[in-house]
This record gives sequence, structure tokens and C-alpha cells, in this order.
Amino acid sequence: MSTLGKEIRYIKGVGAVKARDFSRMGVNTLYDSLFDFPFRYDDLSEKAPIAELKPGQKVTIRGRIGSIANRKSAKSRRMIVTEAIVEDGTGSIKVIWFHQGFLTKTLRTGTLVSLSGKIDDRYGLSLVNPAYEVVGDSKVTQHTGRIVPIYSLAGALTQKLRRQVVESAMKSIDEIKDWLPKEILKRHKLVDLDRALSDIHFPDSTKDQEEALERLKFDEFFLHQLLHAKARRELKRQVAPAIKYSDAKLKKAVKDLPFELTDAQRKSVWAIIQDMEKDEPMNRLLEGDVGTGKTVVAALVALNAAADGWQSALLAPTEILAEQHVNTLEKLFGDRLTIAVFTRTKRRVKGKEVTKSQMLDALHNGKIDLVIGTHAILSADVLFNRLGLIVVDEQHRFGVKQRQALKDRKGDADGIPHLLSMTATPIPRSLALVLYGDLDRSLLDEYPAGRKAIETRIVLPNKEEEFYEKMRDEMDEGRQVFVVCPLIEESDALGVQSVNEVYSLYNAKPFAAYNIGMLHGKLKSKEKDEIMAKFVSGDLDMVISTTVVEVGVDVPNATVMFIEGAERFGLAQLHQLRGRVGRGEYESFCFLHPSGELSDLAKKRLQAVVQTQNGFMLADQDLRLRGPGNIFGTSQSGFEAFKLGSYADVDLIAAARDEAKDILDEDPDLNMWPLLKQRVLEYVDEIHFE
Repeated sequence: MSTLGKEIRYIKGVGAVKARDFSRMGVNTLYDSLFDFPFRYDDLSEKAPIAELKPGQKVTIRGRIGSIANRKSAKSRRMIVTEAIVEDGTGSIKVIWFHQGFLTKTLRTGTLVSLSGKIDDRYGLSLVNPAYEVVGDSKVTQHTGRIVPIYSLAGALTQKLRRQVVESAMKSIDEIKDWLPKEILKRHKLVDLDRALSDIHFPDSTKDQEEALERLKFDEFFLHQLLHAKARRELKRQVAPAIKYSDAKLKKAVKDLPFELTDAQRKSVWAIIQDMEKDEPMNRLLEGDVGTGKTVVAALVALNAAADGWQSALLAPTEILAEQHVNTLEKLFGDRLTIAVFTRTKRRVKGKEVTKSQMLDALHNGKIDLVIGTHAILSADVLFNRLGLIVVDEQHRFGVKQRQALKDRKGDADGIPHLLSMTATPIPRSLALVLYGDLDRSLLDEYPAGRKAIETRIVLPNKEEEFYEKMRDEMDEGRQVFVVCPLIEESDALGVQSVNEVYSLYNAKPFAAYNIGMLHGKLKSKEKDEIMAKFVSGDLDMVISTTVVEVGVDVPNATVMFIEGAERFGLAQLHQLRGRVGRGEYESFCFLHPSGELSDLAKKRLQAVVQTQNGFMLADQDLRLRGPGNIFGTSQSGFEAFKLGSYADVDLIAAARDEAKDILDEDPDLNMWPLLKQRVLEYVDEIHFE
């Protein structure tokens, strides 16, 4: 086994308990630690002799401990203050630490130390709570006197331990072979992989860190584009059923709808039907702002397929969303289509409960026209009679293998089904061309008549009570409220911290009289579903959640969306969250509550949400305003989550796309580049891309 394959628990200072904390962040081996990158840096590289120190300076000094002792604070007898005098030959300075009494055992008189912090002059020149490390005669430091990486933490982990583990991994970095072809490195002036990994963790300068970031971002985009290009090429070699257009049936169904289709819906239905008339697999993305009627478009296309004897399957990301689609479509098309719901816990055909074997039999014998479900319908025992169309609603990576997993009893004789992907994430046009240049797209950019605009306002600091009052008024009228929290710390990847804090705050005072539910990433799927089901049924007045969990449920009774830390979200994400209200007959509101004073850029961004109800315009605006920020926010559904890159790195994505195309044109099987071929296989495992 390679050294980098060594398990973290065997590294000095880690052990079994801390290894579990590392594992929570996906770090199980030394190799993993190299690819778990810092989320920011502290620049502690300025060094100065003690004689030249000035108040307010952020600096690193190196000297010997002249004296060190603990004392009790005059203000609080429980607080231990550690005071030391450090000398470097040019002078001496007082160093103070609070609550770190153990330091007198670590930093004894005469010890050579490196200390980084801010110079204080309230009690004469001093360093207060500096970062420290014992350096002995070493000239190289890990935690002070340099640009210092800051990592996500969990449990008992510390920044020092995280850096030590990476430092251990660095000793064997030559085990990592650079898989990117040399001509690509040269063409784009990218640094070698071992240098990029070294400089992303321990850069000697900002320039080194930026060059490392550029290389590692390119790697992510290149693998992403290569895989998608390979999947699309494979798809073009497949055959799909040619499904006839049933003019009379479709026109009658549209005429009988209780509302007028928008022009955008009509155009989309027609484009999809024309795609499905061909015997090559459709691969179309249906983009629609929240509330523009994507599900109706999908149902009309399924109705057309059923008229020619073909079945359709709609995959939803959660049971609640599957149920929501069924309820909507049974009301609109229940007399024309045999609709079924098939999830882990629910099995119904035309509204009647059935057993699993009855469900499988009905699908296999063609008695069901449209089945709406979760991943349950991807099971090996599910066989269709004639499956012609798969519709995927957000949050699914869905490729050739998954299409083939949904089989009918004729096997390959029918070819593979057509695929329609639906997303409510507005993608800026410039970005869509780069990401999905050869993917057919339909845009639903019109709202159905009668949909009211959602009143959007910014909640300024210390003005919250006025908005809380409005929320109480709405709940007193029997309506409901969504509250969404950001991830406060990078290390709080599950959002528990922010949700718990807001839940405690709201329960303590402003909303003590109301029933509040809480959702975050640590809850099991079943618990999340139960809480959302309570909210949908009206048993809860308010739900406090992160965007880590699915809040895409249709609750027509919800009229307020209150977003905490609003400046931390992408504009497309804020807009999507706003779209969770305004779905019923009542006037609805979206309140944007920043976590503190706003910068000019943050003000402009939030003002854009107040002034614009169009998601596509907002996505374009955010791309212009934020440049390389992640326009979709940290966990945008329906898209690959890059570790370092973001969807605003348009030029880098375009370069990666062009290189991926050229490589596949030259050798589609990548046999000329064995290291690249191996890396692609590993990437497939990492993202579970099918």
C-alpha cells in the first residue's frame, strides 16, 4: 500500500476518536487530506524585530521566552491569564493569552517561539492571544510567519492538527502522478499537480496560491466536461422510440385545462414533441422560473406519448415532491391518463392503494401511462411494457446507464427512452452556452396570468420587530412562514449551528406562542419528510430550515419567506427561495435579513432581488456583480458541486470544454493517455455519475 493510502488514525496526534471527526469531512487517508482544501487563509507572513513593532500591526515575531506565568484575572476569578515576556535581541514584548493555562507547560523559559498576531497598545505594547509554535532551530513554520491555511473543522479537530496531517501527506506527494496531458499544461500555462497541491495548502505567496487554484479548478472543469462530452457521444450512438404526434388528443387536453397555457409553455411542448418524433434519444433541458408551469408541460408530453402507446416515468427528488406532482396531475389529467405514484412508502394507481407486486405487474403490462416516483423506480425488479419518456425533476445526474436501468420487457428492441430534465435554476445564457452548448434547451420565461408579484423587502439591522409583527399577523390569520438560514461556518456543513441558533432565538421571544419545526442536514430523510408533511398539513405555523434540505414543496398556505444572512446566498438561490411562497390566493412576502452591515456590493445584490422578479435577469446580474463567486450558492440542486471552481469561471470552463472535445476527437477511449483514463474512472466513482 502507498504511504498516501495510510489511514488517518495511524498518523501521530490523531487516533481513533479524531479519525472519526476527520471521517465526517470525508478525510480517511493521507491522500484524502491533500484534496480537502483550505476555505481561506490568514496572511501572517509579515515579520519584524520587536524593536520596530507598531500598534495595530499584524505581524510575526521570533524570540525566546524570558518568563511565563499564570495568574487569575482581576475581573473574573475563574479566568486564567497567561503572561510571558518574549525577547529577540532587539527588545522585549509582553504576550498575553486568556483561558490557556496549559501553555506554561508547553512554553518554558528559554524556548524559541514564533508568534503571530496583532500588536495591542492598551496596556503598553503587547501581543494578545497570538498563534504560537515552538520552532527550535527550524527556519520553516507551519502555523505562524507565513500564509496560513484555514480548514473546515469537526468535533475535537484543531487547525494545528489539520495542518500537521497535510504536512505528513506532503512528504509522499511524489506518489501522485500528474494525469493532465503535458500539452494542455503548456497551452494554458498551468503548474504541475504536485506543485498545485503543495501551494494550495502552504503557499509562499498570494501568486503561488492563485496559480495553484487555477490549476485545480481547471482539473475539476476538465473532468466534468470530459465526462459529459463522453456521455453525450455515447447517447448519440443509441436509438430511441419514434413517438407519433397525436394532434387531436393534445389539442383537446389543452382546450380543457382550467387555465391558458403561456406562449412559452406551448413552444416548449411543441419542441419536445418534435424531438420525440425522431428515433434518436432526446436530451432536452426545460428551464422554468419557479411557478412557470414545468410540470404541466411534462404531463402534456406524457399524454402525447400515451396516445401512441408509450409509458412515461417522472423522477422526483423526494417523496413529498412526488406526492405533490401526483396531486396536481391527477386533478388536471386524471380522466385522460392512468397515473401512479411509486416511492419507498407509497404505492397508488389512479388514487387506489396497491401492493408492490400489483404495482410491478401494472407497469409491466402497460396498464400505467405515467408513473411518478423517487429512486424506487430504478430498482432492478421494475420492468415497463413500453417506456418512451423519462422526466427528471432537479437534483439528479441522469445519464445513459440510468436510462438503461429503467428497462421495458422488450429490452433493447425499443431503444432507450427520451429524457427531459427540468430545473428551476435560472442559468445565465453565457454560462449555459459553455456548460450545455450542445444540449437542447427550452425556456419557460413567462408567468401564468394572475400570479401575483411577491413583495420583497430588506430587513435592516435593529428593524426586525416590524417584520416579526407582520409574520405574527400572517400566522394569526392561519397562514404559514418559511425561515431559511445560511451555513454560518464552512465547518458547519450540515447547517445545524445556524438553524439551532435561530430556532432558540425565535422560540425564546418573538414567536414563543407558535408551533415551529426545525430542519437541517443532520436529520434522517424520514425525519425531514415527517416535519415537511406536518408543515404541508398545517400542523406547524413555521419551519426553520437550511437550503441543505429540500424546501421545494408546494405549500399554497405559506405567505412569508424570511431569509436569514441573505447576503450569503446567490441571487438565483434567493429567487428560488422566494418562489416557495406566492403559490396560493394570498398576497405573499419575502424578507431579506442580512447578518450585519452590508458592503456596497452586497447592497446592490439584495436591491436587485427587491427590484426584479425575473430569475433569468437576476442570474445574469449576479454573474456580472459577483464575478467569480458561486452564483448558485453553496449547494445548488441539479448541478455538480465543485470543490474549488464555480459556475462563474466561464472562461476556464470554456477552455476545459474545448480541450475535452479535442482529446475525445483524437481518441474517444483515452487509450493514448492511460493516466487520464484512470483519473476519469476514479472521478466517476467519486461523484457516482451514471
